[in-house]
Amino acid sequence: MHGKCFTLCFTTVFKCFTMVNKASIKFFPRKEQVLDNGNIPIYVRVILNRDKLDFSSRQSIYKLSDWDDVIMRVKKKTPINSALNEIEHDINEAYNFLKYHNKPMTISALRKQLRADKTVKLRLTDFVDDYFEAHVQDNSEYASATKQTYSSTITHLKKFLEATGGKRLLVAEADLEFIKDFDNYLINRSITEKKGLKKNSANKYHTKMKTMLYKAVDKNLLEKNPYKEFKFKSEPGRLTYLTSNELKKLEQHDLCDNESLERVRDIFLFSVYTGLRHSDAVNLKSDNIELEGTRNWIVYTQQKTGEHNKIPMLNKALELYNKYEGERKITGYILPRLSHQKLNAYLKTIANLVGIRKPLSHHVARHTAATTIFMQNGISLESTGKLLGHRSIKSTQIYAKVTNIMLKEAAQRLDQLL
Repeated sequence: MHGKCFTLCFTTVFKCFTMVNKASIKFFPRKEQVLDNGNIPIYVRVILNRDKLDFSSRQSIYKLSDWDDVIMRVKKKTPINSALNEIEHDINEAYNFLKYHNKPMTISALRKQLRADKTVKLRLTDFVDDYFEAHVQDNSEYASATKQTYSSTITHLKKFLEATGGKRLLVAEADLEFIKDFDNYLINRSITEKKGLKKNSANKYHTKMKTMLYKAVDKNLLEKNPYKEFKFKSEPGRLTYLTSNELKKLEQHDLCDNESLERVRDIFLFSVYTGLRHSDAVNLKSDNIELEGTRNWIVYTQQKTGEHNKIPMLNKALELYNKYEGERKITGYILPRLSHQKLNAYLKTIANLVGIRKPLSHHVARHTAATTIFMQNGISLESTGKLLGHRSIKSTQIYAKVTNIMLKEAAQRLDQLL
């Protein structure tokens, strides 16, 4: 009798012990938290010793009818189910780790172990998404152009991984070979039908990727940044600008009395005589023009860099400003509003009419300002940089090389004449 009681008690205690230490896992759609895209997020619930842990699975469904509450999976075959299977496997692994290493069987310990496992198994795509959300998206120190470059980098990365079957690549697996393959994709994009990028454009995305991977190293997700061994190769930039004669031809041509073309030319010429980028020029309002003494000044915040700048307005720019006074009183903007894409399309037509054989785009106006207007007329490198809103003199030095070539050509012509 005593033996039977002992056995019964032992069995009861054992059953209680196993029940107490068992973790239950449940997947469920959280319909009260609809995402921005209208999808319903799938959450995970783990219960251990009556304590509960809820967290997002990073998966979502389009509608509730897609979900099967019994099997706790999406009804049709989908990668979502594979992702949920993997999460369940990770939870069980974390639970077994605690169990077989005599760790406390608590929800807190399980959460900590899950995070440790997740760190080791974190996918590169998830990491860059988290980085953008945490360090870029709402960062007031970043200009919109910088945020867009980060976003484009992540888009290129995801397309590359999808095309090469590497969507599940872990952060820890990002090595030099991965960087080289990514570079090859950006330059050639031979695995797609799209045109490859120029080397200098590809380098912009590499720079952002390098920054993100340094954060991975800081978080011990990556042993070392593979970019330490990657050599950036750049191509010499080609600056297209208008000479004084070409600029004169552009200003004096009647453009067939086409009002639309005249407006496009005015936007272009305004940047020639101010050095402003298209994004900054077309967004100027009356409040951006300040009168100090007899000189009007343009005071603005650069859209690309987010930095404030103040430049004097030359008389030719002032003439264009006054030309659109009536329109400015209606719209509030000092120039006609036209998208960069449409502006450049019209500029090609203007170039054909005027007889300018160079590829004419709005950015040519900024190059013309730096070379033909500023530096060729004796404005110093430092002052030119200030007028263009450059952060570093290095950005302005490329124009110095161009003006030296112009001076050399002028000297050769003088030698022939003299």
